[in-house]
Amino acid sequence: MLLFQVSDAVMCRAFPTTLRKAAHAWFKSLQPRSIYSFGQLSDLFQKHFVSSHSRRKNSASLLNIVQEKNESLACFLGRFNVATLEIDNLDESVKYTAFLRGLQSTSKFTFSVNKSPSGNMKALLEKANKYIQAKEYLETHRGRQEEGKEEQKKWSLELTPQGGKPSKRSKRDERRPKDPFAFENLTPLNAKPSQTLHEIKENKALRWPDKMRSRPNKRNKDLWCHYHNDHGHTTDNYGSLKRAIETLIKRGQLRKFIAHKDGWQQTPPEVEEREDR
Repeated sequence: MLLFQVSDAVMCRAFPTTLRKAAHAWFKSLQPRSIYSFGQLSDLFQKHFVSSHSRRKNSASLLNIVQEKNESLACFLGRFNVATLEIDNLDESVKYTAFLRGLQSTSKFTFSVNKSPSGNMKALLEKANKYIQAKEYLETHRGRQEEGKEEQKKWSLELTPQGGKPSKRSKRDERRPKDPFAFENLTPLNAKPSQTLHEIKENKALRWPDKMRSRPNKRNKDLWCHYHNDHGHTTDNYGSLKRAIETLIKRGQLRKFIAHKDGWQQTPPEVEEREDR
């Protein structure tokens, strides 16, 4: 195969299609994302196969390939496969025996293999690959669980008063609907907070809230807040939005939303509120 004026990526993809037997097995033993250019791949290939002609090994050398104390099964399997490429006419039974002898004697995989031995190398390799994939999945899943615990711990710290445990009152207040008439010093508006938010949502000075701290399954899914973009309460009954609007008013903005003497103020009746859910 001749390739002219093509990128390294194309050359690297085309290269394995030209390989056979031992060379192809060597290519498959390379670690993922370990090759950054075709020149590097070519050098590795030449160093391995050109030099191997002068130093072919016998099957007894496989007995020196053992799994190190902190070495993963995946790394050991890769080293073992590379070593087998340097041995001519390697018998499968010898390969099978050498691989078993090289495993860590106390590992869970070794216990599983000896409990129900397959008797042939192909089945053993399939079992090893399944074990490696399962372990990688568990490690990924465990990492996500740890991230979840850290996030939960962060929420708990945010809800905890300084120098103490989370108070029962603070938890009740998180679930309780906010009193729409609790903000006596707010400037009266001529529109509901939800309508005002719709008009000013592109205003760069508007401060948007952080992610809700309470757990989603503990909130009322029938209530929706456009300010939080989440369920749990209505837009018009959310005090932080009212305070955010008040902040902009005190900065000299949103004058058109300030009500006259008889203008609308605070949260409208429940029937109108449902339109915002």
